[in-house]
Parts: sequence; structure tokens; C-alpha cells
Amino acid sequence: MGKHHKNTLRRIKLVCDIVQQHYEPGNYAKSYYKVWRQYVNPVYPCCYRTLLKYINTPLGDLKSDAPEDLRQLKLFDDDTSETE
Repeated sequence: MGKHHKNTLRRIKLVCDIVQQHYEPGNYAKSYYKVWRQYVNPVYPCCYRTLLKYINTPLGDLKSDAPEDLRQLKLFDDDTSETE
């Protein structure tokens, strides 16, 4: 499906969490379409096909963001051991 931006991955994860809460296999009242219509679309407006693409996104894309670039300078030190 290609590389996703950080915010797109976050939105995919949030949408998948909503679907996992409300979807029940074999129950038409809680099918993907009904979950999309009642819970996902009011919060994250998208078409049904986009929801299906989000559900089929490999979990490897969702697990980790891009590794931190070591060349990037930091504004603040994260080291809190210097408290005296």
C-alpha cells in the first residue's frame, strides 16, 4: 500500500481500534459497513472503501514510526539525571 505519513498511521490505528471495539463477525447489525456508518464516519469522515483499506493495512506499518534521525539536533536534553 506504500509508505504512510505519521498522522495517517495514527488515524489508521484509531479507526482500527474503533472497528475492533464494535465489529462482530457473523452479526449483520455489527458488520464493517454498520460500524463504519455508525461509529467511524461521524468521527473520521471517509468512504467505506477507505475503511476497508485501513483494516487491510499491514500491522508492520502501524507498529513503529520512522527511527529517530541521529543527525537531528535536539532543542532540549531528555536526560533528567542532571538535577542537583
